[in-house]
Amino acid sequence: MKETISVVIPAYNAEPFLAEAIESCLAQTRQPNQIIVIDDGSTDRTAEVARGFSDDVTLVCLERCGAGVARNAGLAAATGDYIAMLDADDRMTPDRLQLQIDLFDARPEIDIAYGHQLIFQDGEDPVEQHQQGTGRVLTPCVTGTVTCRRSVFDDVGPFSEDPETIEVLDWFARAEDKGILSVSVEQIVLYRRQHASNWSTLNRLKYVHMLKTVLDRRRAQ
Repeated sequence: MKETISVVIPAYNAEPFLAEAIESCLAQTRQPNQIIVIDDGSTDRTAEVARGFSDDVTLVCLERCGAGVARNAGLAAATGDYIAMLDADDRMTPDRLQLQIDLFDARPEIDIAYGHQLIFQDGEDPVEQHQQGTGRVLTPCVTGTVTCRRSVFDDVGPFSEDPETIEVLDWFARAEDKGILSVSVEQIVLYRRQHASNWSTLNRLKYVHMLKTVLDRRRAQ
């Protein structure tokens, strides 16, 4: 039986970008079986954008609860054998899911697959940069490049819902501590948008503090 894939997209006030994120999922050479948008209490038209895709998108609406709660709500709604993560302001490259599923098929010991990211400024055309080889490409694992086996969450657990915790850093640190194997494909799988409201831009100090917390926890073990 062919494996099934659920794409989970948490979204907060993502009206300007969400349609592009969803369209990039629908344009995959390996089609996902489910696209889930979790509207985390947005005050703009995020929910309306998601509803505009009709039956192609499962919409989960929450009161404003934070990213950890939103991601866990997406996991609860997901039915796929694989969970692909995508942020609402980014875009998948068309062959992302196929590349990562091929990696899983070739190496059954892998539980988390990620890939390279091309950084673009809002308003630029990342496809043109990709084709011309002019884009800035980064290789470290980021959440939006990740596809993982659903079974990983049985081992690692859900995302932290503590508002003082950066839920993805905490989750990946716990996965690494448990020896979960993650491997990158050698291609660009994500067009990562930079804009004035990027979470990482607005919360840089919190990110650094969370990294220190993870390191301190590991030293204490």
